[in-house]
Amino acid sequence: MLSELQQVLRQGGPILWGLILLGIGLYSILASTWLGLRKVKNELAGQKFAGEDRRQIIRQFATFELDRLAWVERRLPFIGVLAAAAPLAGLLGTVSGMLVTFSGLATSSAAQPIDKISVGISEALITTQAGLLIAIPAAFLLALLRKQTQMTHARLQQRLHVALTPAT
Repeated sequence: MLSELQQVLRQGGPILWGLILLGIGLYSILASTWLGLRKVKNELAGQKFAGEDRRQIIRQFATFELDRLAWVERRLPFIGVLAAAAPLAGLLGTVSGMLVTFSGLATSSAAQPIDKISVGISEALITTQAGLLIAIPAAFLLALLRKQTQMTHARLQQRLHVALTPAT
C-alpha cells in the first residue's frame, strides 16, 4: 500500500504536492473554525446578558458578538476561497498532464512515446481527482459551518431579545 501511495505521489507531479498542502491548510482551518464555533456556543450557553439599563445589555451583547462570533464569521470567506481553489489546482494539473501527453505524441525519437503519454495522462487524472476529493467534502463542511454560525447568531439575537424584554 505504501508503494502504491508513493507511485501516485510520483505520478501526480508537483501540482499534486501543492494540492496536498492546500488540503492540509484547508482542513486545518476548517477544524479550528469548527472548534472555535463550538467554544462560542458553549460560552453563549453560560453568558448572562443583564445590566441596569438597556444600553449596558446591548453593549454586553455587541461585545460578545464582536469578540467571539465575529472570529468565526471572518474565517468563512477564506475557507470558501480555499475550497474553490482545490478544483482549479486540479485543473492546472490536468493541463500540465495534457502538455506532457502531447509532448509525448510529438516526440519522434526511437523510444516508444507511449511511456511519456501514459505519464501525462496519469498526472492529468490524478490531479483532477485530488482537487475534487479535497473540494467536495470541504464544500459540504463549509455549508454546515455556515448554517451552524447562522443558528448561533440567531440564538444570540434571541438571548438579547429575552434580556431586553421586561419581565411581567
